Amino acid sequence: MIKIFNKLGLVGRASILLAVFHLLSRLVGLLRDRVLASRFGASDILDVYYAAFNIPDFVFNLLVVGAVSSAFIPVFIEYQRKDRAGAWKMASSFLNILAVSVATVVVVLFFFVPTLVEVIAPGFNSSKRELTILFTRVMLLSPLIFSVSVVLGSVLQSFNRFLAYAIAPIAYNLGIIFGALVLEPKFGPLGLAEGVVLGALLHLVVQLPAVWRTGFRWCAVFDFAGTGMRKIFKLMVPRTIGLAATQINILFLYALATLLPAGAVTIFSFANNLQFVPIALVGISIATASFPTLSRKALAEDKAEFLAQLKSDLKKTVLLVASFSILIFLFRQEIVGLILQAGRFSALDTAQTGHVLGFFMVGAWGHSIVPILSRAFYALQDTKTPVAISIFSVVANISLALYFVRFSGWGVEGLALSFALAGILNALLLLLFLKRKLSK
Repeated sequence: MIKIFNKLGLVGRASILLAVFHLLSRLVGLLRDRVLASRFGASDILDVYYAAFNIPDFVFNLLVVGAVSSAFIPVFIEYQRKDRAGAWKMASSFLNILAVSVATVVVVLFFFVPTLVEVIAPGFNSSKRELTILFTRVMLLSPLIFSVSVVLGSVLQSFNRFLAYAIAPIAYNLGIIFGALVLEPKFGPLGLAEGVVLGALLHLVVQLPAVWRTGFRWCAVFDFAGTGMRKIFKLMVPRTIGLAATQINILFLYALATLLPAGAVTIFSFANNLQFVPIALVGISIATASFPTLSRKALAEDKAEFLAQLKSDLKKTVLLVASFSILIFLFRQEIVGLILQAGRFSALDTAQTGHVLGFFMVGAWGHSIVPILSRAFYALQDTKTPVAISIFSVVANISLALYFVRFSGWGVEGLALSFALAGILNALLLLLFLKRKLSK
């Protein structure tokens, strides 16, 4: 078994490691969902809880993910080849600038949360809206913590050290579970939001020892004009625009869900979490493991090896996710019942969540290869093309969601179907444009 594992190569071994820990993370995530479902059911409190994620997630995805996923890793790897000391200085500078930027945005948004909640949750009554405001203000601490944690995780990825990086999401979910089981009974509903902040802190702490062992030492430097920082900013701007469109899409879907009967936001969230199990287990694991390797092959201008790696990743992902999707679709009611039906989560809640999950499964394969294809563009230091495609797909998603929910009366199912179809469209367009780019 060890010999077979060693023959898989660096990306293969890393993919398996990440897949195993993604599976553990998703299992803990499913435990988290079961705890929340059994304690609160498809209720107003969980509608508020999931709606409150929207603004912190918007900040995190817009400011952090855009910079790190598309720009930091390729530039950091490039710097390592030339100047290791300079790479560490650039990493510290990037971390400091990012953290200060996120902190500034968080402080400003804190005062505008009431106005923003009216926009993202138009269907909530006044009591649900007030609780959403309170939850959101507490949870705004999480993107600030994640801004540090994700950069440190990217340093680990650059060194192909994935263990602590893979454990971090498990720690995050354990913090949320602690919030539901311990903090909420002691401090009331706000304990759920406090659990999210605790989870973010744990996400950071578990990565610190591994980052220290790579040789990273934080220093108080803010080098805005450095070559590395300028290159990161140049690469991240298009990606940030694309993520802004994606986050607006998510906000729009949740806003539509708040206009539906009570519990719709919760059902949509639970089904969405379940559909991401195969996407995270396969697609994101392979994309994360292969990104540093694709970046190095792109820097070496080894097109043949780059294509071979990419084709292998795509074939494995499509085959595995399609198989998972069929099984989940066929046994969706049983899966939802086994995982979520307990306590206050009724048989009717289970049936509705299973129905929505079935619509999500239509596009799971598309959403699974999007991270791989996007990272292929990022490795080639092209962030503009996937961003343009992402924006087009978002427009399609919003248009379909409006049609299905507001004009066809499909309810939550319409939200899931529009999301699935938009994912397929995104994947096909990325494939088409990447093929054109690599044929030149």
